[in-house]
Amino acid sequence: MTMNKTIHSIIRIFLISIFLISANCRLLRGDRQKFAEGASHENLNVNGTSRTYWFHAPKNPIGENQKLPLVLVLHGRLGNGKNIMEDSKFNEVSDKEGFFVAYPDGYSRSWADGRGATPADRDKINDVEFIEKLIAHLSELFPIAQEKIFIVGHSNGGFMTQRMLVEKSKRFRAGVSVSSQISEYVLKNFEPSANVSVAFIAGTDDPTVPYYGGYVRDGGQILSVEDSVDRWLGWNSCSKTSKLETRDAKDDKTKLEIYSYNQCKGKTSVRLYKVVGGGHNWPGIERKIPLVGSLGNSTFELNPAEDIWSFFQSTLEP
Repeated sequence: MTMNKTIHSIIRIFLISIFLISANCRLLRGDRQKFAEGASHENLNVNGTSRTYWFHAPKNPIGENQKLPLVLVLHGRLGNGKNIMEDSKFNEVSDKEGFFVAYPDGYSRSWADGRGATPADRDKINDVEFIEKLIAHLSELFPIAQEKIFIVGHSNGGFMTQRMLVEKSKRFRAGVSVSSQISEYVLKNFEPSANVSVAFIAGTDDPTVPYYGGYVRDGGQILSVEDSVDRWLGWNSCSKTSKLETRDAKDDKTKLEIYSYNQCKGKTSVRLYKVVGGGHNWPGIERKIPLVGSLGNSTFELNPAEDIWSFFQSTLEP
């Protein structure tokens, strides 16, 4: 009798396990199907606080054992995840190339990048933890290749990107900051613990975040773009020899100079997309801000989503 009860208990546990696994698989398939239909706006609890993000899965089929890259895209000050999703066009590249994209929403349309200038900083929001937990959460739901996680941000989101790349360098394969560079806060408080590939896209005539660094109104002290590049060249033990590519085909009052530093430790690289005559816009987007006015010339010399993904892909080459 005891033996029969034991056998029945084992069978019962086995059947319950099969049921739970099956239910979980159906849930994951449902989530994937929901996300595959387009972008979905989701919530994530971070220490009792509800944070939100937009998420897009590529339309191409996902194999059972196929793990895909993840790209995090951070909006600028006064923006949100939906804005940068629509402006950046990363979803289109995601569908074509096969990677996940997440567009987290900042706190009060801002990020706690450490400069003390945003609502997120003033209210002591821990955005480093939010981004880490978002990566962990998405990794539980989807087959994300942990060695292929990338981050890109514009303006305030670009400064946050620099903070993540320096403070949590082991977490990312590569990152790109647009219209932003390294802040004095990050430089004084952190140092990368691993080599990571980094690129900057910056306009020389940016009226909001000066290309040549210095004091930013309501934004503290920042390094120049080229000093930021030099810091990463040092951190990645790179040769100072660069490869130069120029683009000047569009009638947009800008010229693009691309400086690539490919001889770095750990097969990393550093790249500068110097937009001569460029302003503070996301490339290809022309926008005026109320009470601020024009953000300067927007360059059409590059397709930012495609060029950024191309840079990310280059870091995956053997």
